[in-house]
Amino acid sequence: MKKMFLLLLLITISMVCHAKEPCTNKTIVRDYQFNINTQPYKFTSYLCEDKNKDEDEDDAIFSTPGILEIHGKNFNKTFKNVIGIAGHRGIIFSQWNDKHKPVFFYSLKYTTAYIPIIIKDNNIMIKCSYIELTLRTGIKANYSYCGDLQIVDDGFGEVGIGFDKLIRDFYLESTYYFSNFTENKESLQYKKFDVFIGKIDGISFYRRYSSIKDYELNKYTIIIANKEKEYRFKPEDDVYQRIVDRSGSQAFIGLDIVDSKGNIKFYNKKALSALLNKSTIKRNITSYIQYDEKTKLYNKPSNRSATDMYLVKHDSVTILDEIVNKGNGFVDWYKISYNSEKHGKIIKWIDGNAFFAMREISSD
Repeated sequence: MKKMFLLLLLITISMVCHAKEPCTNKTIVRDYQFNINTQPYKFTSYLCEDKNKDEDEDDAIFSTPGILEIHGKNFNKTFKNVIGIAGHRGIIFSQWNDKHKPVFFYSLKYTTAYIPIIIKDNNIMIKCSYIELTLRTGIKANYSYCGDLQIVDDGFGEVGIGFDKLIRDFYLESTYYFSNFTENKESLQYKKFDVFIGKIDGISFYRRYSSIKDYELNKYTIIIANKEKEYRFKPEDDVYQRIVDRSGSQAFIGLDIVDSKGNIKFYNKKALSALLNKSTIKRNITSYIQYDEKTKLYNKPSNRSATDMYLVKHDSVTILDEIVNKGNGFVDWYKISYNSEKHGKIIKWIDGNAFFAMREISSD
């Protein structure tokens, strides 16, 4: 009986030791030090490429699994199935650019995201994701999404849940998804233009490019404007459009501004209105026609009010207002001002597609 007891004890110890057997083939080992809530924490991450390591594990998530170790005062935790590589999807522990914030960095095809880590109640938690999409024009668009505060548990990276719940498909790409501002004329090389990106109530949002070169470099300043004023955010700030789970223009609820120090501030429509009220800059939103054919001018935002006048590609106009389709978030009509050599200053309406390149519209 004593021998049987010793044998069972030996088997139990062997199983526990096997279960806690460390990774023997660590690759891409990274060490980070962060102060969170005034407390220092050490983060160590690595991929575990042990052969046959996970063959017998039913809960294996990643084809190349990773391990994340976090150590601090009275805080020592190890996570698996949180970071690693699975097909085209990769999740690694990193820091947010030069902002020195601990994040999970998520990558999938044309989508990347920074998911900041929160330490609260002795748990690792996440809440928001800051997402960068590469559009088919090659231009990058920033969005942010915040859900419920979630505890990061072992196995959190399971396919279909976990991080994927914070990575949303967004459909507010609107004008700049189609816009293709190619340099077809020498006069356009240094021509400033703005691109409409969204609207909350009476506040419109634009990207301002100082030249074709800046457009190609994805270098821009975010502008918010109403019919009278505009406000320009600092060009060195990272600006993210905050999105919620609704469709069309209703999904766009505000902006997340990430300054050069990594501080994040969310501006809802009330805060954005306050910025506009403080601004003394007169609205001056401009762009130029991209439509390959003649663009008709209308007296009203209606197809029944067409005039005999028209604009052609590369004509520059000042955008006075826009009417957004509530269903899909696209602009149906723009109210514009144009300086005509024949008629002087004219104020009319044009179809929302005027700032789309025709070949881009017909390519689908």
